[in-house]
Amino acid sequence: MIWTVVLENEDGNAISSLSEPLSIRVDLMERLSELKLLRYLDPYGDATFNHLQMDDLIKDLDDLENIEHNPLTAEIQKLAARCKSEVHTYLTFYGD
Repeated sequence: MIWTVVLENEDGNAISSLSEPLSIRVDLMERLSELKLLRYLDPYGDATFNHLQMDDLIKDLDDLENIEHNPLTAEIQKLAARCKSEVHTYLTFYGD
């Protein structure tokens, strides 16, 4: 499954994004159901998280990294940290 991950402002305009789309193997999708926020990723839809959710999202990303290393995890964590510290920003995962 593939998502485009974008840090956006309140108007939905991109501030920053991953260097490439995030890919999670189909066999790992079942493991996402164990996570607090990443369980809501829809491979065919979009999921938007706000600054209040960033601590939980960062924890989920740490857990995902422990399941399987992905070099994009660190990039998403940087976007999440920025979302947490900047007002009126959102981290959106756009599915196919």
